[in-house]
Amino acid sequence: MTILRRTALAVVLGSTAAIAAGSATAQDAVEFWTMTYGDQLNWKGEVEALIDGFTEETGIEVRHEIVPWGSAFQTYLTVSQGGAAPDCADMYWLHSFSAIGGDQHGPMPLNEYRDEYFPTLEEDFYAGALQDVLWQDDFYGIPWRGDIRAFIYRTDFAEEAGIDGPPQTWDEIVEDAKALTVRDENGNVERWGFAYGTATNVVSWLLPYYWQAGGTMMTDDGQTATIDNEAMRTALTFMRDLMWEHQVVNPDSLEAGYDPQPLFVNGQLAMVGSAEQAWGVELDRDYPQLEGQWAMATSPAGPENSDSFSGAGYFGVLRGSDHVEECVQLIEYMSRDENMLRLAQAAGTVSTKPEVMASEFWSDRPWKIVVGEALQDAHTSQHPAPAWSAIATPEPGGILYDLMYDVIVLQEDMDASIAEAQERMQAELDRS
Repeated sequence: MTILRRTALAVVLGSTAAIAAGSATAQDAVEFWTMTYGDQLNWKGEVEALIDGFTEETGIEVRHEIVPWGSAFQTYLTVSQGGAAPDCADMYWLHSFSAIGGDQHGPMPLNEYRDEYFPTLEEDFYAGALQDVLWQDDFYGIPWRGDIRAFIYRTDFAEEAGIDGPPQTWDEIVEDAKALTVRDENGNVERWGFAYGTATNVVSWLLPYYWQAGGTMMTDDGQTATIDNEAMRTALTFMRDLMWEHQVVNPDSLEAGYDPQPLFVNGQLAMVGSAEQAWGVELDRDYPQLEGQWAMATSPAGPENSDSFSGAGYFGVLRGSDHVEECVQLIEYMSRDENMLRLAQAAGTVSTKPEVMASEFWSDRPWKIVVGEALQDAHTSQHPAPAWSAIATPEPGGILYDLMYDVIVLQEDMDASIAEAQERMQAELDRS
Protein backbone atom coordinates (compact mmCIF):
# COMPACT_ATOMS: atom_id res chain seq x y z
CA MET A 1 0.00 0.00 0.00
CA THR A 2 2.89 2.38 0.79
CA ILE A 3 4.35 1.78 -2.67
CA LEU A 4 0.94 2.28 -4.26
CA ARG A 5 0.39 5.58 -2.50
CA ARG A 6 3.85 6.83 -3.44
CA THR A 7 3.46 5.94 -7.08
CA ALA A 8 -0.20 6.95 -7.56
CA LEU A 9 -0.87 10.24 -9.24
CA ALA A 10 -1.53 12.32 -6.15
CA VAL A 11 -2.19 15.93 -5.49
CA VAL A 12 -2.99 17.80 -2.33
CA LEU A 13 -6.09 19.89 -2.85
CA GLY A 14 -7.65 22.52 -0.66
CA SER A 15 -7.89 26.16 0.07
CA THR A 16 -4.58 27.97 -0.35
CA ALA A 17 -5.82 30.70 1.92
CA ALA A 18 -6.71 28.21 4.64
CA ILE A 19 -3.30 26.61 4.45
CA ALA A 20 -1.57 29.99 4.55
CA ALA A 21 -3.59 30.92 7.62
CA GLY A 22 -2.55 27.72 9.31
CA SER A 23 -6.17 26.71 9.88
CA ALA A 24 -5.45 23.04 9.31
CA THR A 25 -2.40 20.82 9.28
CA ALA A 26 -1.81 17.87 6.97
CA GLN A 27 -2.83 15.59 9.85
CA ASP A 28 -6.16 17.43 10.21
CA ALA A 29 -7.07 17.19 6.52
CA VAL A 30 -9.72 14.79 5.28
CA GLU A 31 -8.07 12.16 3.08
CA PHE A 32 -10.17 11.56 -0.03
CA TRP A 33 -9.39 9.06 -2.81
CA THR A 34 -10.85 8.83 -6.29
CA MET A 35 -10.07 6.90 -9.41
CA THR A 36 -9.59 8.89 -12.62
CA TYR A 37 -12.12 9.24 -15.43
CA GLY A 38 -12.12 10.62 -18.95
CA ASP A 39 -9.22 12.98 -19.58
CA GLN A 40 -7.01 12.65 -16.53
CA LEU A 41 -5.94 16.29 -16.35
CA ASN A 42 -9.50 17.50 -16.83
CA TRP A 43 -10.76 15.15 -14.12
CA LYS A 44 -8.05 16.23 -11.68
CA GLY A 45 -8.77 19.87 -12.37
CA GLU A 46 -12.52 19.50 -11.89
CA VAL A 47 -12.17 17.60 -8.62
CA GLU A 48 -9.63 20.19 -7.45
CA ALA A 49 -12.02 23.03 -8.23
CA LEU A 50 -14.90 21.32 -6.42
CA ILE A 51 -12.82 20.65 -3.33
CA ASP A 52 -11.59 24.23 -3.32
CA GLY A 53 -15.22 25.33 -3.30
CA PHE A 54 -16.01 22.95 -0.46
CA THR A 55 -13.06 24.20 1.59
CA GLU A 56 -14.05 27.81 1.00
CA GLU A 57 -17.60 27.06 2.17
CA THR A 58 -16.76 24.93 5.21
CA GLY A 59 -13.14 25.61 6.17
CA ILE A 60 -12.46 21.86 5.97
CA GLU A 61 -9.20 20.96 4.24
CA VAL A 62 -9.20 17.93 1.95
CA ARG A 63 -6.20 15.99 0.70
CA HIS A 64 -7.02 14.19 -2.55
CA GLU A 65 -5.25 11.18 -4.00
CA ILE A 66 -5.90 9.36 -7.25
CA VAL A 67 -5.87 5.56 -7.25
CA PRO A 68 -5.06 4.10 -10.70
CA TRP A 69 -7.79 1.85 -12.06
CA GLY A 70 -5.24 -0.89 -12.66
CA SER A 71 -4.72 -1.26 -8.92
CA ALA A 72 -8.14 -0.14 -7.67
CA PHE A 73 -9.55 -3.59 -6.97
CA GLN A 74 -6.48 -4.72 -5.04
CA THR A 75 -6.39 -1.40 -3.21
CA TYR A 76 -9.95 -1.63 -1.92
CA LEU A 77 -9.59 -5.34 -1.23
CA THR A 78 -6.61 -4.47 0.99
CA VAL A 79 -8.56 -1.63 2.64
CA SER A 80 -11.45 -3.99 3.40
CA GLN A 81 -9.02 -6.46 4.98
CA GLY A 82 -7.55 -3.86 7.34
CA GLY A 83 -4.98 -2.12 5.16
CA ALA A 84 -4.26 1.60 5.11
CA ALA A 85 -7.43 3.49 4.27
CA PRO A 86 -8.50 7.06 3.50
CA ASP A 87 -11.28 8.81 5.37
CA CYS A 88 -13.62 8.74 2.40
CA ALA A 89 -13.41 7.69 -1.21
CA ASP A 90 -14.89 7.07 -4.62
CA MET A 91 -15.61 3.33 -4.42
CA TYR A 92 -17.54 0.51 -6.07
CA TRP A 93 -18.75 -3.05 -5.29
CA LEU A 94 -20.04 -1.97 -1.88
CA HIS A 95 -21.79 -5.29 -1.27
CA SER A 96 -18.68 -7.37 -1.79
CA PHE A 97 -16.25 -5.13 0.09
CA SER A 98 -18.69 -4.75 2.99
CA ALA A 99 -18.99 -8.53 3.20
CA ILE A 100 -15.19 -8.80 3.26
CA GLY A 101 -14.70 -6.13 5.91
CA GLY A 102 -17.61 -7.05 8.12
CA ASP A 103 -17.98 -4.58 10.98
CA GLN A 104 -14.23 -4.05 11.30
CA HIS A 105 -12.86 -2.65 8.03
CA GLY A 106 -13.94 -1.29 4.68
CA PRO A 107 -17.12 0.69 3.93
CA MET A 108 -18.85 2.32 6.90
CA PRO A 109 -22.66 2.63 7.28
CA LEU A 110 -23.89 6.22 7.52
CA ASN A 111 -27.40 5.62 8.82
CA GLU A 112 -27.20 8.29 11.52
CA TYR A 113 -26.40 10.98 8.95
CA ARG A 114 -28.98 10.04 6.34
CA ASP A 115 -31.96 12.10 7.51
CA GLU A 116 -29.94 15.22 8.30
CA TYR A 117 -27.80 15.39 5.19
CA PHE A 118 -29.84 13.43 2.61
CA PRO A 119 -33.51 13.84 3.64
CA THR A 120 -34.88 13.41 0.09
CA LEU A 121 -32.63 10.56 -0.99
CA GLU A 122 -35.34 8.46 -2.69
CA GLU A 123 -36.72 11.45 -4.57
CA ASP A 124 -33.32 12.73 -5.69
CA PHE A 125 -31.80 9.54 -7.15
CA TYR A 126 -32.82 6.79 -9.53
CA ALA A 127 -34.02 3.75 -7.61
CA GLY A 128 -31.60 1.52 -9.51
CA ALA A 129 -28.67 3.73 -8.53
CA LEU A 130 -29.57 3.51 -4.84
CA GLN A 131 -29.15 -0.27 -5.02
CA ASP A 132 -25.43 0.45 -5.03
CA VAL A 133 -25.38 2.25 -1.67
CA LEU A 134 -27.95 0.27 0.31
CA TRP A 135 -27.00 -3.12 1.71
CA GLN A 136 -28.61 -5.19 4.45
CA ASP A 137 -30.79 -2.22 5.48
CA ASP A 138 -27.77 0.08 5.89
CA PHE A 139 -26.99 3.29 3.98
CA TYR A 140 -23.38 3.76 2.88
CA GLY A 141 -23.15 6.89 0.79
CA ILE A 142 -24.13 8.61 -2.45
CA PRO A 143 -24.06 6.99 -5.92
CA TRP A 144 -22.48 9.58 -8.19
CA ARG A 145 -21.82 7.83 -11.51
CA GLY A 146 -23.41 5.15 -13.62
CA ASP A 147 -22.37 2.81 -16.42
CA ILE A 148 -25.72 2.03 -17.97
CA ARG A 149 -26.10 -0.16 -21.05
CA ALA A 150 -28.64 0.45 -23.81
CA PHE A 151 -29.68 -1.12 -27.11
CA ILE A 152 -27.97 0.31 -30.21
CA TYR A 153 -28.76 -0.27 -33.87
CA ARG A 154 -28.04 0.96 -37.39
CA THR A 155 -31.08 2.96 -38.40
CA ASP A 156 -30.00 3.04 -42.04
CA PHE A 157 -30.08 -0.74 -42.32
CA ALA A 158 -33.36 -0.94 -40.43
CA GLU A 159 -34.98 1.49 -42.85
CA GLU A 160 -33.67 -0.48 -45.83
CA ALA A 161 -35.23 -3.63 -44.36
CA GLY A 162 -38.55 -1.91 -43.73
CA ILE A 163 -38.14 -2.04 -39.95
CA ASP A 164 -39.77 0.85 -38.12
CA GLY A 165 -37.81 1.50 -34.93
CA PRO A 166 -35.93 -0.78 -32.52
CA PRO A 167 -37.26 -4.15 -31.31
CA GLN A 168 -39.41 -4.07 -28.19
CA THR A 169 -39.23 -7.75 -27.16
CA TRP A 170 -36.93 -10.77 -27.42
CA ASP A 171 -39.13 -12.13 -30.22
CA GLU A 172 -38.72 -8.90 -32.16
CA ILE A 173 -34.93 -9.08 -31.66
CA VAL A 174 -34.98 -12.45 -33.43
CA GLU A 175 -37.29 -11.23 -36.19
CA ASP A 176 -35.31 -8.05 -36.86
CA ALA A 177 -31.92 -9.76 -36.62
CA LYS A 178 -32.96 -12.25 -39.28
CA ALA A 179 -34.06 -9.43 -41.56
CA LEU A 180 -30.83 -7.52 -40.99
CA THR A 181 -28.39 -10.41 -41.47
CA VAL A 182 -26.93 -10.34 -44.97
CA ARG A 183 -25.15 -13.19 -46.78
CA ASP A 184 -23.44 -13.33 -50.13
CA GLU A 185 -24.37 -15.78 -52.88
CA ASN A 186 -22.14 -18.42 -51.25
CA GLY A 187 -23.77 -18.07 -47.87
CA ASN A 188 -20.95 -16.12 -46.26
CA VAL A 189 -22.11 -13.50 -43.77
CA GLU A 190 -21.50 -9.93 -44.89
CA ARG A 191 -23.46 -8.37 -42.02
CA TRP A 192 -24.47 -9.95 -38.72
CA GLY A 193 -27.90 -9.01 -37.48
CA PHE A 194 -27.10 -9.00 -33.78
CA ALA A 195 -24.41 -9.01 -31.10
CA TYR A 196 -25.07 -9.67 -27.43
CA GLY A 197 -23.04 -6.77 -26.06
CA THR A 198 -20.12 -4.41 -26.49
CA ALA A 199 -17.94 -4.58 -23.39
CA THR A 200 -14.88 -6.83 -23.25
CA ASN A 201 -16.46 -8.41 -20.16
CA VAL A 202 -18.58 -11.00 -21.94
CA VAL A 203 -20.15 -12.13 -18.66
CA SER A 204 -21.92 -8.77 -18.60
CA TRP A 205 -23.77 -9.90 -21.73
CA LEU A 206 -25.46 -12.75 -19.89
CA LEU A 207 -26.58 -10.81 -16.83
CA PRO A 208 -29.31 -8.61 -18.38
CA TYR A 209 -30.89 -11.56 -20.20
CA TYR A 210 -30.85 -13.59 -17.02
CA TRP A 211 -32.40 -10.71 -15.06
CA GLN A 212 -34.96 -10.11 -17.81
CA ALA A 213 -35.94 -13.77 -17.50
CA GLY A 214 -36.50 -13.26 -13.76
CA GLY A 215 -33.24 -14.69 -12.40
CA THR A 216 -30.94 -13.70 -9.55
CA MET A 217 -27.38 -14.92 -9.08
CA MET A 218 -27.43 -15.51 -5.34
CA THR A 219 -29.39 -14.92 -2.18
CA ASP A 220 -29.30 -11.46 -0.63
CA ASP A 221 -26.75 -12.53 1.97
CA GLY A 222 -24.35 -13.77 -0.72
CA GLN A 223 -24.20 -17.28 0.75
CA THR A 224 -26.24 -19.37 -1.68
CA ALA A 225 -25.90 -19.65 -5.46
CA THR A 226 -29.22 -19.50 -7.32
CA ILE A 227 -28.42 -20.12 -10.99
CA ASP A 228 -29.77 -23.65 -11.48
CA ASN A 229 -33.23 -22.51 -12.46
CA GLU A 230 -35.60 -21.93 -15.35
CA ALA A 231 -34.53 -18.31 -15.75
CA MET A 232 -30.96 -19.37 -16.55
CA ARG A 233 -32.22 -21.95 -19.02
CA THR A 234 -34.39 -19.32 -20.68
CA ALA A 235 -31.54 -16.81 -20.99
CA LEU A 236 -28.97 -19.30 -22.28
CA THR A 237 -31.47 -20.82 -24.73
CA PHE A 238 -32.21 -17.37 -26.14
CA MET A 239 -28.50 -16.59 -26.57
CA ARG A 240 -27.61 -20.03 -27.98
CA ASP A 241 -30.49 -20.00 -30.46
CA LEU A 242 -29.52 -16.57 -31.76
CA MET A 243 -26.12 -18.02 -32.63
CA TRP A 244 -27.01 -21.45 -34.02
CA GLU A 245 -30.72 -21.80 -34.79
CA HIS A 246 -31.29 -18.30 -36.15
CA GLN A 247 -27.65 -17.78 -37.21
CA VAL A 248 -27.68 -14.04 -36.61
CA VAL A 249 -24.81 -13.84 -34.08
CA ASN A 250 -21.14 -14.35 -34.91
CA PRO A 251 -19.95 -17.71 -33.44
CA ASP A 252 -16.62 -16.02 -32.61
CA SER A 253 -18.33 -13.56 -30.25
CA LEU A 254 -16.95 -15.14 -27.09
CA GLU A 255 -13.42 -15.56 -28.44
CA ALA A 256 -10.55 -13.34 -27.31
CA GLY A 257 -10.12 -10.26 -29.45
CA TYR A 258 -13.71 -9.99 -30.64
CA ASP A 259 -14.62 -6.31 -30.91
CA PRO A 260 -18.09 -5.39 -32.20
CA GLN A 261 -17.50 -1.66 -32.61
CA PRO A 262 -15.45 -1.81 -35.85
CA LEU A 263 -18.05 -4.20 -37.27
CA PHE A 264 -20.87 -1.83 -36.32
CA VAL A 265 -19.05 1.17 -37.77
CA ASN A 266 -18.11 -0.62 -41.00
CA GLY A 267 -21.60 -1.92 -41.62
CA GLN A 268 -20.88 -5.54 -40.71
CA LEU A 269 -23.13 -5.54 -37.63
CA ALA A 270 -26.65 -4.14 -37.38
CA MET A 271 -27.74 -4.34 -33.72
CA VAL A 272 -26.12 -4.70 -30.30
CA GLY A 273 -28.19 -5.71 -27.30
CA SER A 274 -26.18 -4.19 -24.46
CA ALA A 275 -24.05 -1.22 -25.46
CA GLU A 276 -22.00 0.89 -23.09
CA GLN A 277 -23.03 4.53 -22.82
CA ALA A 278 -19.49 5.41 -23.95
CA TRP A 279 -20.42 4.27 -27.45
CA GLY A 280 -22.51 7.42 -27.83
CA VAL A 281 -19.53 9.62 -27.00
CA GLU A 282 -17.19 7.63 -29.22
CA LEU A 283 -19.48 7.48 -32.25
CA ASP A 284 -20.16 11.22 -32.03
CA ARG A 285 -16.48 12.03 -31.64
CA ASP A 286 -14.74 9.53 -33.90
CA TYR A 287 -17.32 8.72 -36.60
CA PRO A 288 -19.20 11.90 -37.52
CA GLN A 289 -19.79 10.41 -40.96
CA LEU A 290 -22.32 8.04 -39.35
CA GLU A 291 -24.52 10.89 -38.12
CA GLY A 292 -28.15 9.89 -38.63
CA GLN A 293 -27.28 6.25 -39.32
CA TRP A 294 -27.47 4.88 -35.77
CA ALA A 295 -29.54 5.27 -32.63
CA MET A 296 -29.80 4.01 -29.09
CA ALA A 297 -32.95 2.63 -27.47
CA THR A 298 -33.94 1.21 -24.11
CA SER A 299 -33.60 -2.54 -23.64
CA PRO A 300 -36.23 -4.73 -25.30
CA ALA A 301 -38.38 -6.52 -22.75
CA GLY A 302 -37.59 -10.08 -21.74
CA PRO A 303 -40.12 -12.55 -20.34
CA GLU A 304 -40.21 -10.77 -16.95
CA ASN A 305 -38.81 -7.23 -17.28
CA SER A 306 -36.48 -4.83 -19.14
CA ASP A 307 -33.59 -4.74 -16.65
CA SER A 308 -30.38 -3.17 -17.97
CA PHE A 309 -26.86 -3.83 -16.76
CA SER A 310 -25.55 -0.94 -14.72
CA GLY A 311 -22.16 -0.44 -13.16
CA ALA A 312 -21.79 2.33 -10.60
CA GLY A 313 -19.53 4.25 -8.27
CA TYR A 314 -20.34 5.92 -4.98
CA PHE A 315 -18.83 8.31 -2.47
CA GLY A 316 -18.59 6.73 0.97
CA VAL A 317 -16.68 6.70 4.25
CA LEU A 318 -14.22 4.06 5.47
CA ARG A 319 -14.30 2.49 8.91
CA GLY A 320 -11.67 3.90 11.26
CA SER A 321 -11.91 7.47 9.98
CA ASP A 322 -11.52 10.29 12.50
CA HIS A 323 -13.32 12.65 10.11
CA VAL A 324 -16.67 10.97 9.54
CA GLU A 325 -18.90 14.02 9.72
CA GLU A 326 -16.47 16.10 7.65
CA CYS A 327 -16.58 13.35 5.03
CA VAL A 328 -20.38 13.33 5.07
CA GLN A 329 -20.33 17.09 4.52
CA LEU A 330 -17.96 16.61 1.57
CA ILE A 331 -20.22 13.92 0.11
CA GLU A 332 -23.29 16.13 0.53
CA TYR A 333 -21.45 18.96 -1.24
CA MET A 334 -20.41 16.71 -4.11
CA SER A 335 -23.95 15.37 -4.49
CA ARG A 336 -25.58 18.74 -5.16
CA ASP A 337 -27.12 18.90 -8.61
CA GLU A 338 -24.72 21.47 -10.02
CA ASN A 339 -21.70 19.56 -8.73
CA MET A 340 -23.01 16.19 -9.90
CA LEU A 341 -23.36 17.69 -13.37
CA ARG A 342 -19.75 18.89 -13.27
CA LEU A 343 -18.59 15.43 -12.21
CA ALA A 344 -20.61 13.74 -14.95
CA GLN A 345 -19.23 16.09 -17.60
CA ALA A 346 -15.66 15.55 -16.44
CA ALA A 347 -16.01 11.78 -16.10
CA GLY A 348 -18.10 11.21 -19.23
CA THR A 349 -20.46 8.99 -17.26
CA VAL A 350 -24.20 9.25 -16.69
CA SER A 351 -25.36 10.83 -13.48
CA THR A 352 -27.50 9.05 -10.90
CA LYS A 353 -29.91 11.98 -10.47
CA PRO A 354 -32.90 12.58 -12.77
CA GLU A 355 -32.50 16.35 -12.36
CA VAL A 356 -28.97 16.16 -13.72
CA MET A 357 -29.95 13.88 -16.58
CA ALA A 358 -32.64 16.43 -17.52
CA SER A 359 -29.98 19.13 -17.96
CA GLU A 360 -29.10 20.62 -21.32
CA PHE A 361 -25.84 18.67 -21.35
CA TRP A 362 -27.69 15.35 -21.11
CA SER A 363 -30.47 16.37 -23.50
CA ASP A 364 -28.63 17.73 -26.54
CA ARG A 365 -28.32 14.39 -28.36
CA PRO A 366 -30.98 11.68 -28.83
CA TRP A 367 -28.71 8.96 -27.43
CA LYS A 368 -28.17 10.95 -24.24
CA ILE A 369 -31.92 11.11 -23.66
CA VAL A 370 -32.12 7.35 -24.17
CA VAL A 371 -29.42 6.48 -21.63
CA GLY A 372 -31.28 8.65 -19.14
CA GLU A 373 -34.42 6.64 -19.83
CA ALA A 374 -32.43 3.40 -19.53
CA LEU A 375 -31.50 4.37 -15.97
CA GLN A 376 -35.13 3.73 -15.05
CA ASP A 377 -34.44 0.01 -15.67
CA ALA A 378 -30.95 -0.06 -14.14
CA HIS A 379 -30.03 -3.27 -12.33
CA THR A 380 -26.86 -3.13 -10.27
CA SER A 381 -24.08 -5.41 -11.46
CA GLN A 382 -22.59 -5.91 -8.00
CA HIS A 383 -23.29 -8.90 -5.77
CA PRO A 384 -22.91 -9.43 -2.00
CA ALA A 385 -20.09 -11.96 -2.11
CA PRO A 386 -16.32 -11.60 -1.69
CA ALA A 387 -15.93 -14.26 -4.38
CA TRP A 388 -17.93 -12.41 -7.05
CA SER A 389 -14.82 -11.33 -8.98
CA ALA A 390 -13.72 -14.97 -9.27
CA ILE A 391 -17.20 -16.13 -10.23
CA ALA A 392 -17.65 -13.48 -12.92
CA THR A 393 -14.13 -13.24 -14.35
CA PRO A 394 -14.60 -12.97 -18.16
CA GLU A 395 -12.06 -15.55 -19.27
CA PRO A 396 -11.64 -19.32 -19.41
CA GLY A 397 -11.78 -20.73 -15.89
CA GLY A 398 -14.34 -18.17 -14.77
CA ILE A 399 -17.50 -19.95 -13.66
CA LEU A 400 -20.02 -17.90 -15.64
CA TYR A 401 -17.71 -17.58 -18.65
CA ASP A 402 -17.27 -21.35 -18.80
CA LEU A 403 -21.02 -21.82 -18.51
CA MET A 404 -21.67 -19.41 -21.37
CA TYR A 405 -18.98 -20.91 -23.59
CA ASP A 406 -20.02 -24.50 -22.96
CA VAL A 407 -23.72 -23.91 -23.58
CA ILE A 408 -23.73 -21.16 -26.21
CA VAL A 409 -20.62 -21.90 -28.28
CA LEU A 410 -20.01 -25.63 -27.75
CA GLN A 411 -23.73 -26.45 -27.39
CA GLU A 412 -23.07 -28.88 -24.58
CA ASP A 413 -25.85 -30.31 -22.43
CA MET A 414 -27.47 -27.29 -20.79
CA ASP A 415 -28.80 -28.96 -17.66
CA ALA A 416 -25.47 -30.61 -16.89
CA SER A 417 -23.53 -27.40 -17.56
CA ILE A 418 -25.80 -25.31 -15.32
CA ALA A 419 -25.64 -27.90 -12.54
CA GLU A 420 -21.84 -27.89 -12.71
CA ALA A 421 -21.72 -24.08 -12.65
CA GLN A 422 -24.09 -24.02 -9.67
CA GLU A 423 -21.85 -26.45 -7.80
CA ARG A 424 -18.67 -24.50 -8.62
CA MET A 425 -20.29 -21.22 -7.68
CA GLN A 426 -21.54 -22.58 -4.38
CA ALA A 427 -18.06 -23.88 -3.56
CA GLU A 428 -16.64 -20.37 -4.14
CA LEU A 429 -19.30 -18.82 -1.93
CA ASP A 430 -18.63 -21.37 0.80
CA ARG A 431 -14.90 -20.67 0.70
CA SER A 432 -15.44 -16.92 0.94
